[in-house]
Formats: sequence, structure tokens, C-alpha cells
Amino acid sequence: MKEENENHFSNSIDLKDENGKIFGAVGVVPSKELGKRDLILMDEEKGTQSARSITELINMLSKKKVSFAEKRRVLDFLAEKLRALEKDLASKSFLHSKDDKK
Repeated sequence: MKEENENHFSNSIDLKDENGKIFGAVGVVPSKELGKRDLILMDEEKGTQSARSITELINMLSKKKVSFAEKRRVLDFLAEKLRALEKDLASKSFLHSKDDKK
């Protein structure tokens, strides 16, 4: 089993309060519906919530008094992950279209 500090979760990013303490995480994962994604806010104390959009997620973070710098970090993470998900979806779509032509 891996040590705790060796764990790497590439689909989520930790959220820190103004004191640098981790209180939750934001995750982005493919949805059950093809081509869609789920934005998830996981709070250690208040549970898990789903956001319909990035704007809604940022508003949720604002209500939790997350700093501007932390929200920017989350936006950068989401942009990177959403690009990766779109690229992955496009490549899978391309492979399926090649298989259909055979």
C-alpha cells in the first residue's frame, strides 16, 4: 500500500483555507453522459456538492470564503483537466469512427 504522501489524485485538487489547512477538494470527472463532465466540491465538514458550471462552482467557493488566489488555482486546474478530458474524448471518438469504417 502506498504511503499517504505518495498518493497522487490527478482528477482533484485540494482546497486550502486562509491558514493553509486543507478543508476539502474540487474534482472533475467524466459524467455518465458521453461528452459531459461532473464538477464536484468535496468539503470535509459539509459533504459533497455537484456544480452545474464552473461559474456555479466559483460562487460556491466564494460562499465558503475561499481566497481569490485559491479560486484562481482551481480555475487553472479545471482548465487543464477539461482540456485533457476533451482531448481524450476526441481521440476516443476518432478511434471509434475508424473502427466503424472497417
